[in-house]
Amino acid sequence: MKNKKKYSYIDLFAGAGGLTIGFGNNGFHLEIANDIAEPALNTFKRNLKQTHPETNINRVILGDIKELYEHLGNGQVVYNLQGHMTIETNKESELRKKAPSIKDDSSVRELLSSIENVDVLVGGPPCQGFSMIGRSKKATLEERTKGFIDDPRNQLFKYYLKFAEKLSPKLVLIENVKGLASASAYRELIEESLKDTGEFGYDTSSCVLNAKDFGLAQSRERIFFIGVRKDLYQKYNVEASSIFEEINKSKKEPLKLKDVIFDLPQIKANPKPNNYKEEAEIPFSRIKTSFGKNISDEAYCELLNKEKSSRYLNLINTYKGRLITPRYLFNHKSRYHNERDLFIYKNLVAGKYLNNPINKKALSKVTYGVFIDKEGIKKVKGFGDKYFKLDPENVSKTVIAHLETDGNSYVHPGKFPRSITPREAARIQSFPDWYFFTGSTRNQFKQIGNAVPPILGSVFAEHFKNVLDLIEVDAK
Repeated sequence: MKNKKKYSYIDLFAGAGGLTIGFGNNGFHLEIANDIAEPALNTFKRNLKQTHPETNINRVILGDIKELYEHLGNGQVVYNLQGHMTIETNKESELRKKAPSIKDDSSVRELLSSIENVDVLVGGPPCQGFSMIGRSKKATLEERTKGFIDDPRNQLFKYYLKFAEKLSPKLVLIENVKGLASASAYRELIEESLKDTGEFGYDTSSCVLNAKDFGLAQSRERIFFIGVRKDLYQKYNVEASSIFEEINKSKKEPLKLKDVIFDLPQIKANPKPNNYKEEAEIPFSRIKTSFGKNISDEAYCELLNKEKSSRYLNLINTYKGRLITPRYLFNHKSRYHNERDLFIYKNLVAGKYLNNPINKKALSKVTYGVFIDKEGIKKVKGFGDKYFKLDPENVSKTVIAHLETDGNSYVHPGKFPRSITPREAARIQSFPDWYFFTGSTRNQFKQIGNAVPPILGSVFAEHFKNVLDLIEVDAK
């Protein structure tokens, strides 16, 4: 007989809630969640009644983790500096300025002091500085790596681990960009830091996983770190590496893109720039002119192409064993494209890069980054996927936050070539259709691209629950 206890967890750097959907789907109780990005946390809060109806919305805290940490009263955070400190960018600084200060918030302090223990700590401490590891071509690899380790944006995991030190969760999960796997010094820094965290320390392991290996229609590689509290590891012989072994045993065949997004309404590109106000939207029923709506007028069930719907739709919309059907279709609204881009989109061959001879017609209109090779052939340099049409018979490329800027490399392969909508991006990421993304269309893309795919989050939650069940049953 399975243990029925509801396990608790904390989600730091929670974003729009990808991990939270996965853990909530497996019956975990959310103690608190935190992020500094207000639009993402607004989405998190908007969906909280569905994902965690028993969690008070005040437990979803907007603010800098550095200030949240101060309420723990848990000692000074020590950076691992090697003399290459990088100054925080203006973008990072502005993000912190926008977030309300929680430094002297007594309600936050009271809330944190009421948490005596937690079963699991999850989160994805950001690693924005990693893309700047090559910022100085004259520097040696060792110097660039040191600069990367010193970058304050990459030291935020230290604050994350302070929560583990104070609350001694049984299990810890950290998600981050795949690039850390090649930056061995930083990967080792995270592992060694986690091993030495708290009274007991943690048995630690890391692994790069690809979302497509777990039944998604997306190639998305990310590195994950698992920590098992050492007293439990010693008593129950549960190693972090063995959890990864079990996770890898649960792999599934990837889906094709057409099985994930082709049942959604085929809409056109937005006809005007900055045309995102609700009053400018055209109902889906006007097929020839509709560019979608943030919230549809028509019923959700009436809008989907039932002939093209798949089991995947039931999978992502099922939560805690119950199929949830939204009343309306959310976030399926396209962006504006100029005539040049629309020409390129139309003439791109799905799944083929710009420099492929088959894309000669599309390439003829490309003006940026173009050069003529020795054979006199026009090509693009350095970014062959600047324009890219997704292949319906294959998995999608990685959905990333850059979609906020443009969607040229995520062109829909359907009847009306355009960049994918936030809802299509959310489908590729495995978010449920009932999950509503708040904020501007641009920011919705950012939220979706930054998230852990909920299905992958659920895989971790399921295996973490198995470990916790083993511990609880033995304790009885």
